[in-house]
Amino acid sequence: MNRHAVQLISRGAITKIGNMLYDYGNSVWLASMGTIGKTVLGIYQISELVTGILVNPFGGVISDRFSRRKILMTTDLVCGLLCLAISFIRNDRWMIAALIFANIVQAIAFGFSRPANKAIITEVVEKEEIVTYNAHLELVLQVVSVSSPVFSFLVLQFASLHATLLLDALTFFIAFVLVAFLPKEDAKVQEKKQFRGKDIFSDIKEGLDYIWHQKDIFFLLLVASGVNFFFAAFEFLLPFSNRLYGVKGAYATILTLGAIGSIIGALIANKFKSSMEMLLFLLILTGVGVFMMGLPLPPLLSFSGNLVCELFMTIFNIHFFTQVQTKVEGVYLGRVLSTIFTLAILFMPIAKGLMTWLPSVRVESFLLIGAGVILFSLLAQIVAKQLQSKECKSA
Repeated sequence: MNRHAVQLISRGAITKIGNMLYDYGNSVWLASMGTIGKTVLGIYQISELVTGILVNPFGGVISDRFSRRKILMTTDLVCGLLCLAISFIRNDRWMIAALIFANIVQAIAFGFSRPANKAIITEVVEKEEIVTYNAHLELVLQVVSVSSPVFSFLVLQFASLHATLLLDALTFFIAFVLVAFLPKEDAKVQEKKQFRGKDIFSDIKEGLDYIWHQKDIFFLLLVASGVNFFFAAFEFLLPFSNRLYGVKGAYATILTLGAIGSIIGALIANKFKSSMEMLLFLLILTGVGVFMMGLPLPPLLSFSGNLVCELFMTIFNIHFFTQVQTKVEGVYLGRVLSTIFTLAILFMPIAKGLMTWLPSVRVESFLLIGAGVILFSLLAQIVAKQLQSKECKSA
């Protein structure tokens, strides 16, 4: 891989450190407030998801129309300045409001940066190297993830939430510098910049029409959207792990084991086929991992369910995004990616709302969530086989 690919991987690693610091620090701090914390944590997570659903479609259009490099630079700078500003707040009530506001702003920024980040890969990495790039990126991200939960735990334990916010701001500023040294786009990219406001909606329609005709990608998008309903509930429960298992540091341990699973997944991803049947089977195995966490097992064995879950989820993501980046035409790539991110989180706010409203903070909830993922993925596999048989008959 070339130097620019290494810069993108480095940016991904730095951003991962910042995001884990931010999410871990904020989630643990809010969850520590008891009943009020549960409600606020739900609002905190739902606000991010709803904002993402509303902004993501526009982010894809902007990514296809404007300089992806400048989009990444702008969003990194805005998020860095925001984290720096709220790190100086000392009043708890003001901090709660600031964290929710910051989450909304970051969700807007990420709505533009996510598709730009995934799409810019095709501009600096050769097509035949994209699978290798994605595997290396995932490996680096998860190596970072192994240490980040422990690092986040230590920062929060021996420093404060304000220290995590300062460090998060620093990671955004470093990411800004790394992107600034990427090569500028060709003149051909600049030609796409002249458009009117109403063209945004026609661009979105074009992107949706394109996805509709990519049958395999469209079906996987629908499946991912359904499965992520259950994973939204799973993510809501994780910050309460210390209380659920009665083990101090359980949350950090679970995240670390999940990162180890992702590292293993990145290392062996090339051993798996990217067929529809295999991808859906991988989703079933992620549900098995979640189900393990609700069984009456020794704590470490229960925690390792997240290792199983993340291992197979990583393999699924590597193959899925590689298919998108290699099969989708460059002029549609931003819009396709933004649609992926939108559909992936479409039903997640409902799940977060239910988890906030129901008496759900209990270990048995992992059993229900895991079973839901397994059954939904099995149903998707049955539907996929029926669709394939119909296509064979029509051919």
